[in-house]
Amino acid sequence: MAIRSFGRLKNNVVSYLQVIIIALSLASVFNLAVIYRQINTMTSDGRIVNYAGIVRGKTQRLIKLVLVQQQTEAANSDSHQKIGTIIFELDEIIKGLREGDENLKLIRVEDKKFQSNLEQLEQAWQQLKVTLNEIGEESTVEKKKRLLEQSEAYWELANETAFSAEAFTARHVADSKSLAIILCGVSLFLLIVILKISQDIKVRLKNTVVDLSSSSSEIATAIAEQERVASQQAVSVHETTTTMDELEASCHQSTEQAQAAVAAAQQALQLAEDGTQTVMETLAGMSAMEKKVEAIAEQIVRLSEQTDQINGISQLVSELANQTNMLALNSSVEAVRAGEHGKGFALVANEIRKLADQSQQSAGKIGMLISEIQKAINSAVMVTDEGTKTVKMTVHITQQTEQAFAGVANAVNKVALNNQQVSLNLKQQIDAIQQVVEAMEVISRGSQETAAGLAQTRIGTEHLNEAALLLRQMV
Repeated sequence: MAIRSFGRLKNNVVSYLQVIIIALSLASVFNLAVIYRQINTMTSDGRIVNYAGIVRGKTQRLIKLVLVQQQTEAANSDSHQKIGTIIFELDEIIKGLREGDENLKLIRVEDKKFQSNLEQLEQAWQQLKVTLNEIGEESTVEKKKRLLEQSEAYWELANETAFSAEAFTARHVADSKSLAIILCGVSLFLLIVILKISQDIKVRLKNTVVDLSSSSSEIATAIAEQERVASQQAVSVHETTTTMDELEASCHQSTEQAQAAVAAAQQALQLAEDGTQTVMETLAGMSAMEKKVEAIAEQIVRLSEQTDQINGISQLVSELANQTNMLALNSSVEAVRAGEHGKGFALVANEIRKLADQSQQSAGKIGMLISEIQKAINSAVMVTDEGTKTVKMTVHITQQTEQAFAGVANAVNKVALNNQQVSLNLKQQIDAIQQVVEAMEVISRGSQETAAGLAQTRIGTEHLNEAALLLRQMV
């Protein structure tokens, strides 16, 4: 605010000084023109008064020469030439006084009294010349008497003309004095106005300097605060840049971990697919086992219906027992591979293996145990029903396991996709962090440049404050 006020005051001071200079210049030019005109006028007036006196003096000399010529005939030729020269000069002077003459540096005077006296003087001069010519031709007492009378009248007119010239010259001098007084008054008025304007400028300049000094101090304080803030900002930017570098390194590490997770998820997906394939194979084996159990049930029914073919049935039972034993062994293996869900099936397989052993024993003792065949058949039917139920349950569990492996495969696939997306996002974040680091470096350089600029501004403000104090002492 103070700087803007100082700028406005500066413009006003410049305007005032320009007005003062223009006024003084115009006044000086006007005074110079008036003085020059008055000097020319006074010079012309002095020349007119001088020539008016010359007319009177030359006329006296002319009359004296004429009278001397009449008395001294030896000097007649030389005197006649002088008389002619004086008459010519008097004609030129009188004409120049009346009309003005450049050669004589005379101007026409508009004073009525002076012009009237000149007209009378010119008429008297013409008469005097006639008398002088007559005396030159023939000198008589009467002509000399008339010459003296005309010369006396001429001298009186010449004196009046000279007095009138001195009178209007005196008036011109009085006018010059009055004009000089007026010019002095105008100059004094201009001086008073200039002093008043200077005093006003001094007061306003002093007030503005006080405001400028106060404002420069406030600006210096504000700049110092801004310089401190800029320094803190530079430190903060440096710390932020360091943090962003650490974050970039962390993002690189996270990207590597995400890529490793993607690879592990792909391996898990492959294992899940392998597990699904194994479960499908187990399901196919269970279906085959179910069919075999059904076949056993049919054979037991046939055994019940065909008791008369005990020998053939005994052999069939022996072979069936062997097959059942192998099947039970395979079932135990598959149950072990099925894990927790195959425990029940392992139990059934164990029972089947025992049943096969019993069948072998029964085949060996078929003769002795024929009476117990029906019981064994009934037991076999019951066990077969249980085995069928167990197989169906195992098939159901296997189907659920297949679905679980499929869900695991889908989940692992999603995890792999998510890890890939995370890796891509981390790469984008790394690019963004690099851009942020570059921007922070630019900001850091800008902060340093701002701090340097503020330091220079502070120095300039101190110089401005010193100038304001110096100007304050001056005003």
